Amino acid sequence: MKALENESNLLNIIKYGPIFFVIIISFIVTQFFLYEKNTYFDNEIKIVEKTFFEENKKSVKNEVESVYNLIKKEKDRSEKNLKKMLKNRVNEAYQIAQNIYTEESKKDFQGHFHSKEHIFNTIKNALGGILYNEGRGYFFISDIKGRLLLQPLNKDLEGKDFLNYTDANGYQFAKKIVKTIKNKTQSYDTYSWYKENDKFNAYKKISFYKYFEPFNVAIGTGEYIKDFEKELQKKLLERIKEINFRNNGYIFVYDLNANSLSHPINKLNKVDNKLQSKNRKNIINDILKYAKNNQSGFIEYSIISKTNESFKSGNKISYVSLFDDWNWVIGGGFYLKELEDKIKKRKEILIQSKDESVKKIIFMSLVITGIFILLSFYISKVIAFRFNKYRINIKKEAQKTIEKEKLLIQQSKMATMGEMIGNIAHQWKQPLSVISTSNDMVRMNKEMDNIFDEKDLEQAHEAIDNAVQNLSETIDDFRNFFNPNKKGTLFNVQDVFVKTHKLISSQFKNNDIELIESFESIELNAYENELSQTLINLLKNAKEELVKKDYRRIIFIDVFKKDNQVIIQIKDNAGGIPDDIIDKVFNAYFTTKEESGGTGIGLYMSKQIIENMNGEIIVSNEEYEYESVMYKGALFTIKLNLQ
Repeated sequence: MKALENESNLLNIIKYGPIFFVIIISFIVTQFFLYEKNTYFDNEIKIVEKTFFEENKKSVKNEVESVYNLIKKEKDRSEKNLKKMLKNRVNEAYQIAQNIYTEESKKDFQGHFHSKEHIFNTIKNALGGILYNEGRGYFFISDIKGRLLLQPLNKDLEGKDFLNYTDANGYQFAKKIVKTIKNKTQSYDTYSWYKENDKFNAYKKISFYKYFEPFNVAIGTGEYIKDFEKELQKKLLERIKEINFRNNGYIFVYDLNANSLSHPINKLNKVDNKLQSKNRKNIINDILKYAKNNQSGFIEYSIISKTNESFKSGNKISYVSLFDDWNWVIGGGFYLKELEDKIKKRKEILIQSKDESVKKIIFMSLVITGIFILLSFYISKVIAFRFNKYRINIKKEAQKTIEKEKLLIQQSKMATMGEMIGNIAHQWKQPLSVISTSNDMVRMNKEMDNIFDEKDLEQAHEAIDNAVQNLSETIDDFRNFFNPNKKGTLFNVQDVFVKTHKLISSQFKNNDIELIESFESIELNAYENELSQTLINLLKNAKEELVKKDYRRIIFIDVFKKDNQVIIQIKDNAGGIPDDIIDKVFNAYFTTKEESGGTGIGLYMSKQIIENMNGEIIVSNEEYEYESVMYKGALFTIKLNLQ
C-alpha cells in the first residue's frame, strides 16, 4: 500500500510539478529581465553621460591636434622649402662665378691673361651686387682658413678670420665651411646669429655652402628662419580663423605673452571685449600656465559674460597644446551646458524606450508562460504514461536480474563445492591410509595366527579410531562451510583463517606454497562462512598464479585494526596483475583462465559478499622486499567496519 501511495505521489509530481516549476521559473525569469533592463538603463545613462563627455573631449582634442599637426607640417615643410631655395640660390651664384671664371681665364684682345686676383674680384663684384628676399638675402664667400672674403651688407667683416668664432650657443659655424672646402662638397648648416638691426638677440639661421674649386673657397648664403616663417604664420592664422566644428566650436591661438593670434572675438589684445577683464585675464593666464607645465591636456574653467549675449558663458572644458617652436598655445573647447542638454534629451529617449521594453517583457512573459504551461501539461501526461510503462519493464528486468544473481550464486557455490570436494580428497588421504594400514595389520595377525602382541593390536585399533575421528571432523568442517549464515555472528577473525586454512592447507603443502601470517586478535560481527568463502577465493587465485612460478612461492596474510576498521591484506609474489586488466578483475564472468575452466565469478561474488557486509575490497600491484629479495605481486585489501 505504501509503495502504491508513493507511486501515486510520484505521478502527481510528474503531472503537476512541471506546471508549478514553469510558473516559478517564468516569474523568476521575468523579474530577472526586468532587473536586467533597469540595470541596463542605469548603465546606459552612465554610458551616455560618459560617452557624450568623452566624445566631446575627443572631438575637441582631434580638432586641436589636427591644427597642431597642420602647423608642424607646414613649419617642417617651410624649413625644407627654405633649404631648397637656399640651395638653388647658391647654385645660381656658383654658375655665375663659374661663367665669369671661364670667360675671364681666356686671353683678352691684347693676348694677355687676367690675373687670378682680377678674376676673383670680378666674381665678388658680381655676387656682391645680388640681393634677394626684400634685401635680406645675399651671397658670401669664405676661404679654407675661415676668413670671410665677401660680405656685401657689411664690408667691415671682409678679410676677418671667423674660424674660432662661436654663435650664441657656442657653436663654431665657420669650421663647417672649412670642412666643406676640405671635402670639396656642399652642405647645410644651422646656427644662431645676430641681425644687422638687432645686435642683442640671436636668431636661428640656415645656411648653404658649396665648394668653388678654382679659388678653393666656398660660396654660401643664408636666411633667418624667423623671417621666412612670418609669412607662413600669417597664412596659417587666417586658415585657423575659418575652422568651425560641433555647434560653432572654434580654435583659439595665443602666444606665451598672452597675445591673441586667432580668436572669434576681435581685438583681444585689449582684453575687455565685452567680457569682464579680470576674468578674461585669469582664464588666459591659467591656460598659458597649464600649457607650459603640461605641454598638452584638458583644462576646465568658468567664463563670465554680462553684456555680450552673442558670447556664451558658463563652465567650459578646453584642450590646449603648446607648439614650442613658435611659442604658440593652440586650443579649442566646449561648454558643459551644451553637453547637459544633449544628455537630457538622450535620457528622455532612453526612459521612453525602457517603459516600452518593460511592457513588452511582461506581455511576452505572460504569453510564453501560458504556452509552457500547456506544453508542460501535455509533456507531463506523456511522461506519466511512459513512467507506468517503464515501471512494468523495470519490474520485469529486476526479476531477471534477481534470477541472474541467483544463478551466479549457484554457479559460485558449485565452483566452490568442486574445489571443496578436491580438498576433502586431499584431507582424507592420510587418515584413510592409516585405516588401511592398521586394518592390514589386523588381517595379517588373524591370518598368521596372532603374530602381533596385544599391545600392537591395541595401537592399530587406536589409530583406526583416530583416523575415523579425523574423517568425521573433516566432514563437519566442510558441512559447516556450506551451511550459510542467516544472521551475523560475533567471531574472531583469526579463527576464520584457522578454519579456512584447515579446508585448503593440503593444496598449499602439495604445491610448496608458504603462508606467512600476521594477526591481531580482533572480534567482528559479520557472516563468518561468507567471509571464509571470500578468503578461499583470494587464496585459491593466488595459488593458481604461484604454481606457474619456479621460484620461492609465498603468500602474506596480515590482519590488523585501523580507524575502527578490520583490515585484511592478502599479498603474493606471483608478479602482479597486468595493468590493462586490473580494473576488470571484479567484473562478472571476466576471466583469463578460459582454457582451464575459469568462470570469472569468484572475485565477482567475493566483491558482492564484502559489499553486503558494508565493506570494501580493492586490488593493486605492489613491489616489496622480503628477506633481502625484491618481489612483486597482487595485493587484495578487505576493509570491514567494526560494530
